[in-house]
Amino acid sequence: MIRLASIISRVERHKEKAKELVKRDTLDYLVFNALAMECFQAVNSAIELGELVVSEKNLGFPATYREIFELLYKDKMIGERTLKEVKRLIFMRNLIAHEYYTIREGELREMAELLACLDELIEGAKGLRR
Repeated sequence: MIRLASIISRVERHKEKAKELVKRDTLDYLVFNALAMECFQAVNSAIELGELVVSEKNLGFPATYREIFELLYKDKMIGERTLKEVKRLIFMRNLIAHEYYTIREGELREMAELLACLDELIEGAKGLRR
């Protein structure tokens, strides 16, 4: 499961970079944009990880990113709190991706903090390697 390990590594790397950047002056243009990209990439990688797990476990065919995590919740791989927080992360990811409006500094800080919920997904996915 080299692909699984690679995706997990990416999620963890982007989470750590976001954790480092959020400690800096997030009002600085470059820091703000770097943090937005790290958060965006962390969520994208988590979505990819979720898709892989859903596929490997034959949990169904999700039509949306949110449905991926709803299937993982139904399979008891993630808890209700993680499901709620991941849904919020996906909403914020979409704000960055589609620029519905400019994501605010407070929302970006919230997003960086919410990335911690991905640990539960990572731990569950690591169980697939066994």
